[in-house]
This record gives sequence, structure tokens and C-alpha cells, in this order.
Amino acid sequence: MQREKALRVSSTAVATLLVVALVGMINWLGYRHYLRSDWTKSQVYSLSDKTKSILKTVNTDVAVVVFMTPATPLFTETKELLSRYAGACRHLKVEFIDPDRDPLRTQQLAKQYGVAAANTVVFAAGGRTKYVTSDQLAEYDYSGMQFGQGPKLKSYKGEEQFTSAILGVVNPKVPKVYFVTGHGELDPEGFEAEGLSQLKTALERDNLAVEKTALLSGSVPGDCDLLVIAGPQAPYTAAEITALRGYLDHGGRALVLLDPVLGGRQRPSGLEEFLLPYGVKVGNDLVLDPARRLPFFDLSAVYASEFRSHPVVSSMQGLSVLLPVARSVTTTTAAGATSSQLLVTSPEGWGETDIQAILARKPIDKDDKDTQGPVSLAVAAQSEKERETGWRLVVVGDSDFASNGQIANAGNLNLALNAVNWLVKREEALGIAPRSPEQVHLYLSAAQMRTVALVSLAGLPLAAIVAGVVVWWRRRR
Repeated sequence: MQREKALRVSSTAVATLLVVALVGMINWLGYRHYLRSDWTKSQVYSLSDKTKSILKTVNTDVAVVVFMTPATPLFTETKELLSRYAGACRHLKVEFIDPDRDPLRTQQLAKQYGVAAANTVVFAAGGRTKYVTSDQLAEYDYSGMQFGQGPKLKSYKGEEQFTSAILGVVNPKVPKVYFVTGHGELDPEGFEAEGLSQLKTALERDNLAVEKTALLSGSVPGDCDLLVIAGPQAPYTAAEITALRGYLDHGGRALVLLDPVLGGRQRPSGLEEFLLPYGVKVGNDLVLDPARRLPFFDLSAVYASEFRSHPVVSSMQGLSVLLPVARSVTTTTAAGATSSQLLVTSPEGWGETDIQAILARKPIDKDDKDTQGPVSLAVAAQSEKERETGWRLVVVGDSDFASNGQIANAGNLNLALNAVNWLVKREEALGIAPRSPEQVHLYLSAAQMRTVALVSLAGLPLAAIVAGVVVWWRRRR
């Protein structure tokens, strides 16, 4: 009996240890290997391709300290999103600090990182620090306040802010972008519909410094990493053309946005001939595409959804780019240069060379003098011999697509940011810009509210009572 009892006890102990070991192994495997899903309609918690590509390049530890309490608005969204970041990059060390429950630790870290405002997310690496405050995390709709309603969450901007902050602390060098002025170009500080202030904000969010410059002195700033020429309305001087050529030939990068020449005060910029030796041919036409005509837009408005194979547009499949008024830009043979088309019209599109007939609203049709479709609308070119250190160019046949009035349409912002990141050799930042979440509201009528109340307050308890009576009756029998 004693032997049987001992065997029983030992078997039970061994089985218990095996169960504990098995549970421990399952938990360990679950901790190391797990699957996260985002069931929200707008995929608000799913990291964009851009963020994923950036996180893959992070090879230094980044401390992320969140100064928020669980009662703070947007705490849940911030915690869930940062857990996705930590899951995608082992170098991100996320710590949540509750100022109410741990004031000593809060005071210590706030002093260490120089945090003066509450509800702040701090990113730190290599002695560099970036801050994201709560007012940067969301955009609210205040239109209902006049009716006594509180502000409504319009969009959660956590991903774009967090990704920008990570870029800021892991990349010690901040590329400098100069916008050329003096020829009627679009203003990066202009807040009107024709301005580029929204593009400037997006560039700064991507950890790029933005300034303006004039080339009339005959030189490009020495610290220029990218030169942007956006919609010139007057010709460049010979000295400016010489400065541009010298800048590119010494490994410079340029984004050139050239609108069709429609007459009036607008005159050819002279950059059309300048771009030929770099493998880019700009047409003197106006692109039309009846197969892609948009309602409420002029005939000249073109939306392109056919992208060629190039890093600038490889991540944009499934998107479209809206160009309000565009001219053709295509590739041409040039010594020492290699160029690629980026996006084209449908086969039914063409570049109309009789622009005066269009302005006079005369009947027009495609003929042999026109640029035949599909028409190329943008080109990327680079030095063939020195791909790593040589010059790079992106030329688009329209500047309005990047303006405040149009940049929110379709994939316009994605095209602009991708072009800039490719030009400054930040290929890891290429991808689809973070998406804003949708606001979903449930509106119930009075009858529906009564039904919900009846089911929850009476129906569910009654169902539990009936189930209990049925179980009792069956056991009794």
C-alpha cells in the first residue's frame, strides 16, 4: 500500500510538473511568437509600409517614454499604437509613466528629458530628443460646439508623428531643402490654395529642414541637399542656369515642377532645354485624357493611376495622382544619364499642342502633331556612372498637384514625399503616408433605444432565469 501510494504521489507530482512546464513553454512561445490583428475599419492601428520600412533600418536603441495617465484622452490609442511599434522593432524600448501613481519617477525622467508639458511622448537616442505632445496627436472637429456639443475626434495622427520623431533621433543629419524663388514659383510659406505650406509641414514632419533661396547671385547654397523649383512663371537667367548645371554636375538633387505655358503673364522658364542633357524631355503641350475625366473638374484635369517601375512610385500601386493642369514629361537619350517614366495617362490620353485652341474653347481632337498616348507625366533621372554620389532629378509636368488646394487629393502627397525622399537618398522612408482614422458614429432612434434598453434590462436577465429553471427541472427529473 505504501509503495502504491508513493507511486501515485510521485506520478501526480511528475504530471503536475509536466503540465506546469508545458504551460510555461506555451506562454514562452506565445511571448516570442504571436500574431497581432487590427479589426478597425480604417486600420487605424496597422503600421503603414513607410513606418515598417523605417523601423527595419533602426539599429540603435530608442527610448520611448510616455507621460500619460490611463484617464488621459487618446491614452488607449497611443498605447496600442506604440505596442505595434515595439513589436515591429526590438530596438524600441517603450515605458509608460503615470504621473499620478509614480510622481518620483515622473520627476526624474521629466528632468532627464527636459519635459515641461503634461501628456507628452518622448523619443530619445544618441543624445537627440524629440517630443510629441497631445495636441499633435489628434485633429478635432469643433463645429458642434455652437450647439452645445463637445469636440469630436476627426483624425488620430499618432503614426505620422511617432515615425517622424523616430527618424529625427536615429538620423543625426537633417537634410536641407531649398525652394527657389524669384520667378513666380509657389511659396512654401504661403497658406493660400496656391501655396505650399502643407507640403512644407509634411517635409518638416519627415525630419527635413525647409528654406527659401534665390539663384540670382549665380550660386546654390553650399548646404543644399535638395533644390525644389515649383511652377516658375518667368525665364531663368543665364547665370541661374549655369548655377543649376554646376550644382547638378557636382552631385546635386533637384525636384522640378513645370506647368504648361498657357500665355498671359506666364513665359517659358528656359528649363526645358536645360533638362535635355539629363535625360528629361518636357513637352510644349497640355495633357488631356477623356477616359479619365473627373466630374466637377475641367477637361485639363488628369488623374493617373498607372505607375511604372521605380522606387518613387513602387509603393503607390492602387492609388491615383490628380494633376489639375499638366504637360507631358518623358525620357530621352542623354550621355551619362539614365531616366525612367513614373506615371502615365491612359492610352486614350494625349498631349494637345494647339493650346490656343483650348483656351479659345474651340473643338479639338487628337492628331499627328500631338503627343501620343499613353502620355508620360513625370520622370526620374540620375547619373548613370555614379549612382551613389551622382546627381538625381525628378521632373513633374505640373506644380498644382502639390499645392495646398490639391495635395490632399488621392495620392498627391505620397508622390511628393516619395520623390523628395528618393532624391535625398532616404529610400527607407518611401512608402504610403500614414492614414487618418475614420470616425464612426452610431445613431439610434427613440424606438431603437427602447428596444436596446428592454433587451439589456429585461431580456438578458429573463433569459438567465429561464435557463436556470430549465437546468433545475432537468436535474429534478
